[in-house]
Amino acid sequence: MNIFSLKSVNTAIKILLALLLTINTAAALWSPLLSIFVINNIVGATFVTIGVTGAIYSVVKSLLQIPIAKYLDARAGEKDDFIVIFTGIFLAGMASFAFIFIGKAWELALVQVLWGIADACTMAAYYAIFSHHIDKKSAAFEWSLFSVGGMIVAIAVGGLIGSLLIQSFGFTLVFVLAGIMNLLALALLGFFYPYIKVMRKKEVQP
Repeated sequence: MNIFSLKSVNTAIKILLALLLTINTAAALWSPLLSIFVINNIVGATFVTIGVTGAIYSVVKSLLQIPIAKYLDARAGEKDDFIVIFTGIFLAGMASFAFIFIGKAWELALVQVLWGIADACTMAAYYAIFSHHIDKKSAAFEWSLFSVGGMIVAIAVGGLIGSLLIQSFGFTLVFVLAGIMNLLALALLGFFYPYIKVMRKKEVQP
């Protein structure tokens, strides 16, 4: 038996895994080295600037993701989930492009707010949709693909490629590439649209 075979994974989950791999790779292109960008490109930036703006992102995401998730749980079907995840990925792309144009701490803070909103929307909806389509007989395997492929591999590959590109060409190219990858993720989301459910089935929890 080939333990890495994806034959047991349904098409909807495969699309969702490719989507997660794309958006997390996009974010990992720049996020591990964002502190260097801040020190070098934000006027008057200090380590406190990095800490405060990072905290802004975390607070915004934390305050929004749970209410969004509760709202989606209360809605029948997946059309609302689809709209919310589409919005989140689109905003993530806009945030990536926005980094190109900032030069002041308050501008960085605004982009972090935008990024927090984007991630709150994306992940609240993604968890819901993924759990609706998971195969009961392959639940552990598919959640492991989510964790390893969609998260760990994406972060490793994105971080490596991003560091090489930044070293050679600077941050601007990487921010543009991350934004483009988020737009490509929207195209992947379009391939998922035929699989959205009108009424929800019982979810398989991670």
